[in-house]
Amino acid sequence: MRKIIIIGIIILCAVMLFSRSQEEKEIRVRIIPNSDEASDLKVKEKAKNITVCYLKEAYDEEYNTYLKNLKQTISLFEVALEKELKEDVEVQLGNHTLYNKTYNNSAVKNTSEMTLYVVIGEGKGSNWWGTVYPEFLSVNSSEEVKYESLILSIFKKIKGE
Repeated sequence: MRKIIIIGIIILCAVMLFSRSQEEKEIRVRIIPNSDEASDLKVKEKAKNITVCYLKEAYDEEYNTYLKNLKQTISLFEVALEKELKEDVEVQLGNHTLYNKTYNNSAVKNTSEMTLYVVIGEGKGSNWWGTVYPEFLSVNSSEEVKYESLILSIFKKIKGE
């Protein structure tokens, strides 16, 4: 009987360890305008629409294939954006930590994830961001993004808020 319990515990631990290592990867996108002036925010909105179309076109259900599609076409995408926006644009794809944020009752955890950056001009404006893999999460650029402290949220749960 002890052997069965020990084997069961080992299998349970192995399953937990395996499932933890198979966590879903994310690909995020950030679009940063030249400034927060109305004309630059319009350009940011246009860039967002073009970027979302590009990301949907490159999309694949398999993370590595999607990432490969983005890497192979990123320079063409940058040229197309500059031509369409008539602005200097820098597009980068790399790991970046987007600190704990919530929107639409969803949370983005504080981890380093693959992020597609679209920086327009000097990139001194407020950014639009979203998670585009494993699925598109739409965030309207006019919505306010709420930052949440992990410690503060624990205290709120304890207090029953």
